[in-house]
Amino acid sequence: MGRPLAMALLLAAAAAAPTELRAQGLGESFGRWQQQPRSCQVVFPLGGKASCRSMQLDQRSPLVMRLSLLAPGALKGGLQQLTLAGQLQEGSPPMRCRQGVCEPQGPLQLQLASISETQFDGRGLAQGVPRITAVQGQCRIDSAAIRCEASTELFRRWTVVLSL
Repeated sequence: MGRPLAMALLLAAAAAAPTELRAQGLGESFGRWQQQPRSCQVVFPLGGKASCRSMQLDQRSPLVMRLSLLAPGALKGGLQQLTLAGQLQEGSPPMRCRQGVCEPQGPLQLQLASISETQFDGRGLAQGVPRITAVQGQCRIDSAAIRCEASTELFRRWTVVLSL
């Protein structure tokens, strides 16, 4: 519907933002924040649950972020990657990044636009292309916890709860 146009506008705005933020003294606008969660649970649309092993928050611009989680996969020794992508909500500060390493500067609120799921076998090889789904939802991220809820128009629902 209007989602492709909204995503195109989001990406165009994100491309213009780095220069403005550097002028404000916020430095680099891209990088990654990685943590090993103390506890992590992902609830999938069909009721399946998984404990994730790692968390990675990528900031490709000051407005667009991607949260990736790795959990045990369906295949023996395999992994499943769940990636939630969205835009920072107004009032949420972008992460502060230096040489590709980022840290949140306060609580972040993401307005989610998509989720992708990828299965990997025991050798780390992807088992097909990522399955990408348009969603509506939010993530609240701070230095101690992450909580995300997302759903599709067909009421498929994902929930992510992490303690860092």
